[in-house]
Amino acid sequence: MKLLELSGLHVDFVQKTATHRAVRGVSLQIDRRGESLGIVGESGSGKSVTSLALMQLVRQPPGRVRVDRLRYMNTDLAALPASRKREFRGREIGMIFQEPMTSLDPVFTIGAQMVETITLHRNLNARRAAACAQDMLERVEIPHAAQTLRSYPHELSGGMRQRVMIAMALCCNPKILIADEPTTALDVTVQAQVLQLIKDLQRDVGMALVMITHDLAVIAETVDRVIVMYGGKVLEEGPVERIFAQPAQPYTRALLRSVPDISRPRGEPLYAIEGSSPDAADPPGGCPFHPRCPIAVDRCAIEFPPRTVVGPNHAAWCWNIEQ
Repeated sequence: MKLLELSGLHVDFVQKTATHRAVRGVSLQIDRRGESLGIVGESGSGKSVTSLALMQLVRQPPGRVRVDRLRYMNTDLAALPASRKREFRGREIGMIFQEPMTSLDPVFTIGAQMVETITLHRNLNARRAAACAQDMLERVEIPHAAQTLRSYPHELSGGMRQRVMIAMALCCNPKILIADEPTTALDVTVQAQVLQLIKDLQRDVGMALVMITHDLAVIAETVDRVIVMYGGKVLEEGPVERIFAQPAQPYTRALLRSVPDISRPRGEPLYAIEGSSPDAADPPGGCPFHPRCPIAVDRCAIEFPPRTVVGPNHAAWCWNIEQ
């Protein structure tokens, strides 16, 4: 029995003038606790919307969500009533949101927000919840945890706010943690500390991890398997070592080539993928990457390619994999 199974996810955002097709037929799965999955792609590829749909947090309307299957162990998440979905979030699946300053309420202290979360999902009284909150802040290596509980979000640095978000996500002992761009807007040193903290906590708690990012270096350091998304679709999936060593999809190869390399000869320009991401209101037919793909053929613009197995647990969606 799989821990989490998602198949056939479609998410549209309907406006008066256009319908934006943010996610188009995404499928993924997590087999067991302790597993780590990465979702990588450019901004606008549908990564964050996929995570919000997993958490049942897409507002409808303007969002419109269709899914063939969304199961957590024996529970059909898509069929749960709203009250059960609120209970499920946090307790079974936790999430670190992309920007802690907009996720934390500026008018309440850190302690008040953490205590509310703990009492809601763990049925503890306020006193025990406060003790649990302080313990969790100490586990994420926040100095002066008791003082931090009395602080407001604006009184903390970006790195400390991100640690608070991690603590809040973990205080209910979720089986799965979704981390949406957890190191965005942090400097390089703090990024490394936060990533190491997430890996250490994952190992200690035994939770599964879904890491969403556009940073391939983060993927290389933190996950076992990776899904490459573009234009709302999955274009490649497989073990992170194989994806980095033997990428099969032209978009994946272009992403890897665009990573800065200190061994690049002096004066050689950085590689950039020509063109721009597709317009979700008017996505191209066929493979969404074909307008920017250097090996695209006529068929690429007409029909989306089938899933092709290219190695152990490694698959890609491309008409020209052999090239």
